[in-house]
Parts: sequence; structure tokens; C-alpha cells
Amino acid sequence: MFSASMIVRNEEKFLGGCLASIKDVVDEIIVVDTGSNDSTKEIALEYGARVFDFPWNGDFAAARNEALSHCRGQWVLYIDADERLRPIDKSYIGEILSDVGKVAYTVMFYPIVGYTAYREYRIFRSDPRIRFEGVIHESMVSPIFNVAREDGLEIGESELVVDHLGYEGDLMHKHKRNVPLLRDQIENDPERIYLRWQLGAALKGLGDIDGAEGAWMDAIEITRNKETVGPEDSHPYYDMIRLMNEGGRDFSDLLTESLKLFPDNYLITWTKAMKLMHDKEFEDAVPLFESLASIEPESVDGEFLAYNARIFDELSYEPLAACYFKLGRLEESEKYYALALRCAPENQEYRTKLKFVSALLNKP
Repeated sequence: MFSASMIVRNEEKFLGGCLASIKDVVDEIIVVDTGSNDSTKEIALEYGARVFDFPWNGDFAAARNEALSHCRGQWVLYIDADERLRPIDKSYIGEILSDVGKVAYTVMFYPIVGYTAYREYRIFRSDPRIRFEGVIHESMVSPIFNVAREDGLEIGESELVVDHLGYEGDLMHKHKRNVPLLRDQIENDPERIYLRWQLGAALKGLGDIDGAEGAWMDAIEITRNKETVGPEDSHPYYDMIRLMNEGGRDFSDLLTESLKLFPDNYLITWTKAMKLMHDKEFEDAVPLFESLASIEPESVDGEFLAYNARIFDELSYEPLAACYFKLGRLEESEKYYALALRCAPENQEYRTKLKFVSALLNKP
């Protein structure tokens, strides 16, 4: 009933962990190898995967569609080697996949260790009409919605959770690979903000700051001319604000614009609070930090946005402690230094400041 579909290349570091996480959940594992010269294929075979070779041609969608063509299940889980499926009862899988009214399911996806999750389309019917599109940052979401509309089916939300580990470590090789692919894909899909944001991120990762700024500003200009914006359109704004801040430039106007477009974006709200604190507007900064600190990261539904979970605790606790200290509200300052220290018990600065504030309050 259930096939896992994946493409790999030199993934011996990650693959075993991924396959171990799915082997008792799916009925078959399809691995398409695009040119490994390590032990990737041997590891796949050890886990009983059906392994196929597909020479890399610079097109991620083509490789993924090759994997789909080998799937014999009625349903497909698409997953990458550097991802892990959290434990789930297989009886639950049977339950959701027996629903004749569904065409696909989303999973909760944690894209970076220490970040909040969002929903991704990862489970879908094995249907020749559902295929990946795009040479990079490929997607099958549009085909899923088309099939849902044509067949009168729905997309469900599953309880499956997937963790992504691949953003850890040196990413230079990925940046070098991705830049030309992203440029080609932008030629084919020039209005897709996500591609320009990713191009900027890759260029910055390679040290091309001017190129990154150009990509992000192009994305911002396109966003300004859109009738409606989506949450994911906020990415270039934040990274451009951060780039301007790193260069010592005034980003006030861009921050104001981004807040108007994305008033519910927690990261932009946190950036506003940090700027207010930097400008010594402590009274105005406090409620913003307080609102962030009141949020439970596990409850965040970012609509395709993932946030560094620390902005909801340590990265708001410490600024709150500092703001309250400047406002002469020492008890609140003590409270938040204690909370910050609880998040990072090895942080000597937090420990020293907590002791100082407690001494001012005549506490031992």
C-alpha cells in the first residue's frame, strides 16, 4: 500500500538513520541514486530498498519522477536521506491511507534543528498525474491540487512528523551546486519569490554579498507589485533587513514596510522589538518581547514559515531583562534573567547579571 520514494547521492552519513526511521512504516523503499561513489547504495540494499541508477542531469524533478515511476504502492511518502520520520503506529498509517476521499496528506515538518514546524505535502496517491515540477526546489503541490479538484478529493492533515537534519555543517557544496540551477529555474518561473530568496541565501553563503542583495531586492520589488502576499514572501524582507543591519545601514523604512505586509510574522516582530531596544525605546519594546515570550513554540503554525524557537524564550527573555533593568523594574529584570539562564545555564553573562540584579534587590 505505501511506498517511500527518495533520491540520493553520497548520503552514507545520513541514509541509514532515515531508512531505520521508515522501514517499519512503509511497505517498500525506492531509492534512486544519481551518482554516489561512497557506500550509499550498499546501505540502501541492507535495508531492503529497491535501488535504481539515474545519471544526474541537473534536474531534481526528473530524478524524483524517476523514483515515482518505480513505486508499486497505492500511496507515496517522499522523503530525503537527511530526514527522519518520528515513530508512528503503522495501524494509524493504514487508517489514513484507507480514506477514499483523500488524495494527499501533509506532515508536520521541522526544517532545521531548534526551529518550529510547519506543514508540508509529503504523502500522496501514486497517480501518474502527480509529478514533480522544477529543476530545483521542485514541488508536486500544484498537481496534487489539480487532481483533488478533478476527482473531488480532499487533502488531509496527518499526525506524521519529519525532522530535517541537513542544514547542519558546511553548506558550500550545496550553494555552489544550487546557484546555476536557481538561475535557470528563475528564468522559467520569474515571479516565484521563494527561488529568488534561495538564490540570495546561496550567494551570501558563497560570499557574494552584492549578488545576494540584488536577488533579495528583486524579490522585494516583485512582492511590492503583487495584489496579495503570502507568508513565505516575507523571507527576502527579513534577510535584506539583516544584511543592511550587518552593513551598518538604516533599515527602518524596510522594517516598517515589512511589518505592514506581514503583521503576524514573529521574526519581523522580534526584529522590531530589538530595534526599539537598540534605540532605547524600552517601554515600546517590552510588550513586543512579552507577546513573543508568551508563545509556546510547539503551538506555532507558521504556514510554511519556520522560526528559530529561541525567539520565544531565551532571545526574548534576555532583552526583556535588559529593558526592565533600564526602566528600573528590577524584579521583572531578575525574573527574565533567571529564565534566560534556565535556557542557557552555561551563559556566564546571564549568571553575572542575575547576581547583580539580585544584589540590588538585597537578595542573597
